[in-house]
Amino acid sequence: MIKRLFDITASFFGLLVLSPVIACLGLAVRLKLGSPILFRQIRPGLHGVPFEMLKFRTMKDAVDAHGNPLPDSERMTSFGAFLRSSSLDELPGLWSVLKGDMSLVGPRPLLMEYLPLYSVEQARRHDVKPGITGWAQVNGRNAISWEQKFQYDIWYVENQSFWLDLKIIGLTLKKVLVREGISAAGEVTISKFTGTAPAEKKLAIVGAGGHAKVVADTAECCDWDIVEVFDDNWPSIQFVGHWPVVGDTHVLLERLQEFDGVIVAIGNNDIRCMKMKELDNAGAMLITLIHPAATISRHATMGKGVVAFAGVVVNPGANVGDGSILNTGCSIDHDCILQECVHISPGARLAGTVHVGQLSWIGIGASVKQSVSIGSRVKVGAGAAVVNDVVDNMTVVGVPAKALQH
Repeated sequence: MIKRLFDITASFFGLLVLSPVIACLGLAVRLKLGSPILFRQIRPGLHGVPFEMLKFRTMKDAVDAHGNPLPDSERMTSFGAFLRSSSLDELPGLWSVLKGDMSLVGPRPLLMEYLPLYSVEQARRHDVKPGITGWAQVNGRNAISWEQKFQYDIWYVENQSFWLDLKIIGLTLKKVLVREGISAAGEVTISKFTGTAPAEKKLAIVGAGGHAKVVADTAECCDWDIVEVFDDNWPSIQFVGHWPVVGDTHVLLERLQEFDGVIVAIGNNDIRCMKMKELDNAGAMLITLIHPAATISRHATMGKGVVAFAGVVVNPGANVGDGSILNTGCSIDHDCILQECVHISPGARLAGTVHVGQLSWIGIGASVKQSVSIGSRVKVGAGAAVVNDVVDNMTVVGVPAKALQH
């Protein structure tokens, strides 16, 4: 409310007081550059809604033999350059401020064609009205990169206040007097924005056994650009497959901010659970990794640190706990519940509504009957058929599965 009241007051009195200057500039533009006097262009405003932006014209309408406009450097005149460097070309924008299309302070309105090129973060610059001047303009204007400009815009969106606006207006007047940052190096104005190249995604894998090799391969299938492996047996272990082992857990913790994701690739349930808690407490971005050839229902829940390899099927209503491993070709039917750090081996089958307690291991090719409850720290042998509930800490084998006698 204060910002809008200030915009109305300042733009009204600005137009009133500066009307002789605006009239003289309009006449000068007409004499030196011809008509039209005003440059009109549709630009995105608040939330990207289009509006007509007004400025004094600063370039000639020179075109090539095919009717295409000549480059800015050939159309710009010394008079037009003066208008831009002094920011006098922006004075008609006070009318847009008075109408409510713009504010005195905000991210500059750019071209409509840039809208689909923004990242999600960059698009936040449209969460406020565009401005005649802004935080980016007093921190480099057109002499900084697009990425820097957008960073300043987002900072303003997150920190805007009436006092910050007053500071920006004061700094703008100073910048205009010294004429800093009018154009980028080698450009008359500013180079065209063509989109920001996506940063390479970097994944840290903890563990250097055979399981880590499959996790690393899955990560590459999921378009992780850089995969680095860490293991506490480093430097004794230098490679897992063709992926280099670059350090131990302490090295990873020192470099944690470099990585967009971390996943623990250790088959042992207890060690995996311990490492996950250590990394989680350190602020690691523990990710869920799902192979493109896995089929996961949109109505299933996958916890953080879960890996699902090729051929895995997880049906609706299933809930897979943090740090669980769903190995190649296993299936988890509807409404199953797997608690944290469970390991389902290749080809194992869980029928509907099965419950598996934390740190349990279901062996290769084992099958579990519908609605069976398996306790914590249970081991189910390869090929076993579990048809009855299994209590905590048991090892069961055979068809039907029975407790292993010690």
